[in-house]
Amino acid sequence: MSLEGTLKSKLLLQECHFTWSLREEDDFVLCDLLNRLEEQIQLECKEARVTRAYNSLGFVQYLYGNHQEALANLQKSVELAKEHYKDSDEFLIVTYGDLAWLHYHINAFSKCEEYLRELERVRRKCSGGFTYTVEVLREKGWTFLKFSNKYSHAAKECFRQALEMNPDDSDLNAGYAIALYRTTKDTPDSSGSPTIKQLERAIELNPDDAVLLLLLADVPENPHVIRYTAKFFRQLGNMDIAINLLEDALQATPNSAFIHHQLAMCYKKKKTYLEKKHRMHGKAKFNTKMSDEIQQNLDQCIYHLDRAISLKPSFVNAVADLALHHGQLGSFKADRLFEEAFKLAYNEKKHLQAVHYLCGQYQLYYKRSEELAFQHFMQGLKLQPESELGKLCEDKLKTMMQHRIKWLKSPDDGMVCGIQGFIHEVKGEKLKAEEFYERALKNGLHFGEMFTEIRIWLMSFGETEKSVLSQIFDGGSYKIESGRIKTFKGAMNKKIVHLVDIDICNAKRILRWEKLTPGPHAVLLAFTLHDGKFTDQTKEILENLEFLGEKFWNHVVVVCICSSDAVVAQRGVLDWLLEKCGDKYYICGSAPESTERRELSDRIQMMIRKNNSMHLVLPDISDGDSQSPLDILRRLDLKDYLFTPEIVIQEGQRRYRLQCSHAGWFHCEFTQIGFNMEGEGEVLYSTVLQDNDCPVPANYCQAGPVYDIKCVQGELSQLRLPHCETSIEDACHFMSVIHYSNQIVDILEPQNITSTHVTVSIKGTSKFFISKKENWFTGHWSKMLGQVMLFYIQPAHGLHVFLQPCSVDPREVEKCNKDYTLIQTACECMLKYECVYSLSCDPVEEHGLSETPKIQPVDTKLHCTKQWKHYYPTFDIKLPDGVMDVGLHLRKENPKEGKVEVVWSRDITLTDYTAENSRPI
Repeated sequence: MSLEGTLKSKLLLQECHFTWSLREEDDFVLCDLLNRLEEQIQLECKEARVTRAYNSLGFVQYLYGNHQEALANLQKSVELAKEHYKDSDEFLIVTYGDLAWLHYHINAFSKCEEYLRELERVRRKCSGGFTYTVEVLREKGWTFLKFSNKYSHAAKECFRQALEMNPDDSDLNAGYAIALYRTTKDTPDSSGSPTIKQLERAIELNPDDAVLLLLLADVPENPHVIRYTAKFFRQLGNMDIAINLLEDALQATPNSAFIHHQLAMCYKKKKTYLEKKHRMHGKAKFNTKMSDEIQQNLDQCIYHLDRAISLKPSFVNAVADLALHHGQLGSFKADRLFEEAFKLAYNEKKHLQAVHYLCGQYQLYYKRSEELAFQHFMQGLKLQPESELGKLCEDKLKTMMQHRIKWLKSPDDGMVCGIQGFIHEVKGEKLKAEEFYERALKNGLHFGEMFTEIRIWLMSFGETEKSVLSQIFDGGSYKIESGRIKTFKGAMNKKIVHLVDIDICNAKRILRWEKLTPGPHAVLLAFTLHDGKFTDQTKEILENLEFLGEKFWNHVVVVCICSSDAVVAQRGVLDWLLEKCGDKYYICGSAPESTERRELSDRIQMMIRKNNSMHLVLPDISDGDSQSPLDILRRLDLKDYLFTPEIVIQEGQRRYRLQCSHAGWFHCEFTQIGFNMEGEGEVLYSTVLQDNDCPVPANYCQAGPVYDIKCVQGELSQLRLPHCETSIEDACHFMSVIHYSNQIVDILEPQNITSTHVTVSIKGTSKFFISKKENWFTGHWSKMLGQVMLFYIQPAHGLHVFLQPCSVDPREVEKCNKDYTLIQTACECMLKYECVYSLSCDPVEEHGLSETPKIQPVDTKLHCTKQWKHYYPTFDIKLPDGVMDVGLHLRKENPKEGKVEVVWSRDITLTDYTAENSRPI
């Protein structure tokens, strides 16, 4: 074991900036953060909490590559911590971790070891270790708040955990209040909301906290806070007060991009007010005085937007606003700035809706392009129909439609009906949408008037089918666009094509979380016909696609990548498919590529014209009770490789054995683990539910059981571990696999994440488990596919109920108690961390007994723990004598809506699980 490897493993366990997944390129702008930290140090130089700012500044200097400045700032933090805090050890945990990492990166391994020894000394001093000490959680929470709005949910979770240990700490209450304020939609008049109550609680503990007073509408004097006060007054319409406050704040913090942007918004609002005032008086021309005042406000707006962008080049909203104002001046810069704004919005994956809204105004008012204005407002609406910006886009569309109706004197204009259909479609009103689309076609709406691009879905089973991409785009050239699913953009016969890549087997799941409205003009079902893949099971999967509606097949072209002989060999099922889609197909592989590209393009556009140029209107997509395509695919892909493992007992422990005679993927029926064997081999493995010796790296939470895997013979190159995520949209950002072997910790990045499994390549075996990064704590993060495990305890005549992720094998939990008998029943349900659950147990029949089942606890909050160390039942039920049939109902509190909902119910008969009737499972 190398010294470097040993140090790296120890460092991964330290809670500090280096392990908190602070992603510069995706989540924050380095120069902007540096300016804000330097301002904070100036403002808080006499406060004890300034030690946190020096820590963060040291880390930011490291990211800049300034190692000596980084070291100086971290050492300054140590000096100030010892000066301000009598017992400074707990306050230095994060700083020592940062110093250890910094020395590791500059190859000063002996100094790195010194700081690790210091941390070990503090660990021994702190009872129970220091992973979750108040001070670590405090600094982590404030760091998340400072670095990026994306980490606000994680900051809230840090402060919540810390407050459980120290509920009266004013600083923690303040941090929690600010995190709640950032992550909820409460407004200042939302009296009684959890956010307002927390703000009041924090101010009660610290009446002098200027930030909190601001959030409750008092006016502070701290320049770091004035900017928020000014924003508050701007939103109220008091522009002059807001501008004066911001100008004062700018004197103290001249390099604040935020303040410059807020000033620009104030001048923009003043300009807009003067223009509206002029129009209300019905004047044909501005008088000189008013015209000069409007121009002055416009100039000031542009100046401050320019400054904001120079300080923070990735400031998407500022770039788009600047583009709009240059458009008002008729400047050639407008188009270039909007191009830059769209590029930034796509890269940042945020503010795209705002850019579309502003660009729509630009096209409507300054370029006089009604068609392009419609385009941008429609694009903005479909991104988030219920948001404030979404409603503004909808209002603009409706206003434009009214003007068009008034101008044409026809409410049945094809364009108007088409846009009305679009609005109904994105709002989920499918029947109304189809009605207006039909009216649009009857009244002469032509393809290209509403939509400037052809939308195609490429649906297939695997990567091999993606060779069809080269057959679609002119010259085989296309651009891969960033997003949560893979999309492509290029030209087909000089028409712009937007293509979405959809895995057939995950189609329903993808379409539930990805906004793909409006639907496609064409759907390409792409297959490689070889190895008998096109079978009756393929037919079953394709039949499941009919959840997309009865008109789905009208938009389908089947694309086969094969030889003519392969088509003849699998003609049976293929005939069924061609009948479904009206004989619309194309066979690739028998002509030059350029010829195939032209012919396939012609087929697609011919079908679009035949469908009157309209797209597939997507129905509401729900889970339903039918078997999912994924379950069918498991049978298809794993037909020969789904195995029931041999159970072996070694040293009193139950293990599973895989023995294979050839290469391929092998999936265990019990544990759901997949093994990619390179040839003949043998693997021994087990599930470890409680492993205190397998450490979880800092800023990660365990998200699945520990799997102890040993390759006895042959080569094991990849693993597929089951996960319990309800949505895979952000899984590539927060999910990893931890490998622990010979006291070395390694974080494995996934090669692929599907709706059920995480695939990783491995170089050796030992212990593995799935983990999630804590600073991706969001609503999606906290939900999981769970299960309700029931165990009957005959000696006590009671039930133990466990709420667990679906990846936990109930048979492993059953081993925890010799008196457990697993009750076989449907157990799947959706669970959410930090929600309160309660369980009721009612006898199915009246027994004439006064005694009722006793349940402990009455309710419980489901927490996401860092490490799975203990398996205790969530609920303990003591049943009255003689009661053998009971109804169980699991309920979840929904505090936002003030109601309780039943999430799982079952009637259970215990007679089959008594000793005299039970059978081995």
